[in-house]
Amino acid sequence: MNTSASGRDSRLNMRIGTDALEIIREAASSQQQDVTSFVLGAAMERARSVLVEERILRLTHAEFAQVNTALDAEPQPIPELAALVREMKGRRLSTKASVQA
Repeated sequence: MNTSASGRDSRLNMRIGTDALEIIREAASSQQQDVTSFVLGAAMERARSVLVEERILRLTHAEFAQVNTALDAEPQPIPELAALVREMKGRRLSTKASVQA
C-alpha cells in the first residue's frame, strides 16, 4: 500500500544507453507523458501481461480431453454437499422465522 501523498514512495533506478533514452523520450513525448510515467506504464503493462500468462492453465492434449470428458459427463450427486445445502436451508428458514417473530 502506498503511504506517500503522491502514491509513489519507492525508487527504481537503471542505466541505459543514450540511443535507448532518446527513443523512450520521443515515444513519451508523442504520448504527452513524461519519461517516468511512460516507462512506468509500459513496465506495468508488461508485468501484468507476464503474470496473466503465468496464471493461465496449460494442459496437454490428453489433459484437455480429460477435462472435456469430465465437463460433458452427467453430474454426479455429492452426498456431503447435498447435506450441507440442506443444513444451510434449515438455518436460513430458522433465521427468517426468528426475525418475523
